Amino acid sequence: MAAKQTLLAAMVLDGQIIDADLVMGAIDQWLAAAGSDPTTAWHKRQNTWEIEPWLELLPFTTRPDAVFDGLTKVKAFYGRDWTQRWERVLTAVAAVPDAAGIALLTSLARAHKDIADEHAWMQAILNRGTLESVLLYVDLFIERILGTEPHGADAWHVGRQLAKYAQSLPELKPHLRRRYETVGNGLGRTMLEHFFGEAASDEDLLAMVKKYAANSQAYDGQMARAVEAVAVDKVPVAEGSNSYSIYPAPVGSLRKALFDLLNGSPTEATIAKRCLEAIDKLRDEHGIAANDTRHPDVMSERPWPPDVEIS
Repeated sequence: MAAKQTLLAAMVLDGQIIDADLVMGAIDQWLAAAGSDPTTAWHKRQNTWEIEPWLELLPFTTRPDAVFDGLTKVKAFYGRDWTQRWERVLTAVAAVPDAAGIALLTSLARAHKDIADEHAWMQAILNRGTLESVLLYVDLFIERILGTEPHGADAWHVGRQLAKYAQSLPELKPHLRRRYETVGNGLGRTMLEHFFGEAASDEDLLAMVKKYAANSQAYDGQMARAVEAVAVDKVPVAEGSNSYSIYPAPVGSLRKALFDLLNGSPTEATIAKRCLEAIDKLRDEHGIAANDTRHPDVMSERPWPPDVEIS
């Protein structure tokens, strides 16, 4: 069986699709042999190195979804007292390309989340590096399928990871904002707000203002971080550096939108005013972008007083 598995693995690496029945037959054969003698079955349950290589072949067979049947059978053999992780199977499924891989990963997370820890799931899905894979992870986190382990990937960590992907996937931000506009209160919302605290756009901040107002929620530190993300640009001093040069970002259109909200509901007006005050403080500290008006009330259309030299 070991020689047969090595041959099939080489075929898969060569890009060939192998017969699902052949692999499932080998798995059934191993399970029958492993369970035939109770005095040796415990030894088989102590490790996974014999059977896991067969399971990780299944995503590359004529029936990729056979991996679910394979996992169900093997996990039943190991039982609750001998629970194992199956990270290699997750890695194999994550390597299936295109929409088929996304569909398989989605089903795997819903049916067999326990095969790997939270960090392994996040790495396997996000490392695909596509818009579809990032949104899959976000949706699984919002649905509380992922992100539930006490020491797993928390909302803050996920938000920071999403900010990195937003740099290489500019189309990601509108999708995340639409999810934020419809998400209920909970860790999914918190995760997206942490993302805004790292990489918010004008539209993201305005969506936060409306969400806060709808929930009668006061301006807080999380929104302050989103305001800073919009109002200043942080440019690394060198590639890969954790040190940044900070420059003022254009906020003219954002300030106009916030001034409009001063005429909205009392809660919206209160939050919008706090945002405007925070923007002004950041402009005092870091300067004003080249094309931004200096006048604090951009809707007044009054000219800014001329600079006067004081002797």
